[in-house]
Amino acid sequence: MNGQGGGRTIDVAAIAEEFYPLSFARRQRVMETLDPPFATNWVSHVGRLLGRPGLDKRKRFLVLTGQYTLRGDTGALEETLIAALRSGVDSHELLESLLQCYVYAGGAKVAAAAEVLLGVLESEGLLAQFEQQLASPDIATGGRSLDDERMSWSAKDRDDPRTAGFLERYGWHGISTGLRLRPGHHINLVATLDIVDPDFLQIWLDTVYQNMYSRGILDDGTRLLCTVGDCFAVGETHQATRHMRGALRAGVHPRELLEVIFQTCATFGHPYMLPIAVDDLINILIDENRLSDLVAPEQIPALTRIVSARLVKRSGIQDAIDPNSGGGAT
Repeated sequence: MNGQGGGRTIDVAAIAEEFYPLSFARRQRVMETLDPPFATNWVSHVGRLLGRPGLDKRKRFLVLTGQYTLRGDTGALEETLIAALRSGVDSHELLESLLQCYVYAGGAKVAAAAEVLLGVLESEGLLAQFEQQLASPDIATGGRSLDDERMSWSAKDRDDPRTAGFLERYGWHGISTGLRLRPGHHINLVATLDIVDPDFLQIWLDTVYQNMYSRGILDDGTRLLCTVGDCFAVGETHQATRHMRGALRAGVHPRELLEVIFQTCATFGHPYMLPIAVDDLINILIDENRLSDLVAPEQIPALTRIVSARLVKRSGIQDAIDPNSGGGAT
């Protein structure tokens, strides 16, 4: 079965089967038995979206690994891990994608996902090879230099009179990672938690920014791309928007972010993706003066007008809710 993808003729069934090696053939038979036109449409949709060139196969599998981990879908995760390993994706990177879900998914889902990966490595005969390169105890702190990292902070954060005190009280590894990843924002959140609950702040900085976001197995861009996908998988558009900004700063191309949105449509359906996630990405690119990275310059004015009007309408709908009416719109 062939389809058109960006002017290319692609084998949509082969692409779908590569991503779903355990279930695709069975599901295709079921759909063809019950409703052949739907079966054709479904295979074409999945194959054409997953076969688009805007996101390479490695990143597609890493994003899917995190998404299924966050949703707690161990069956789909197992199939994705098998497909990814057979396609040559590094097993340690797959582990990192699911481990990074700890911050948003918690321990139970990550532990369940880790058990799935361990079982897949055993069944695929890859466990011995995997164990030859286990993470070192100082993976998040070894080889780091405060002087070097200070140059990666924004000038405003470097000059902020609060920064030196926070570095002394809470240690520099977690503070520095946050300042690098979230310029202008991290310092204010640290200041808030410093007042509200310093003990929690220390735990949060150590656990998240020092020991999770500084591991380096995935580069920041790829890690944030996966985090964006994780948020989309559970309909969390607010955090996704914040991480899209961070991903752009880390070198992710706008087209890759758009492809994560489209891939999520294929995997989990359209709610929250169209037009909300697309509008949010376009709005970020407008703010960052990077819309020309995605569309031709002559298309920018029209696209800006369309998306801006829709964003205003979204805000207006929220503003129109009468707090005394039980939540109904006026």
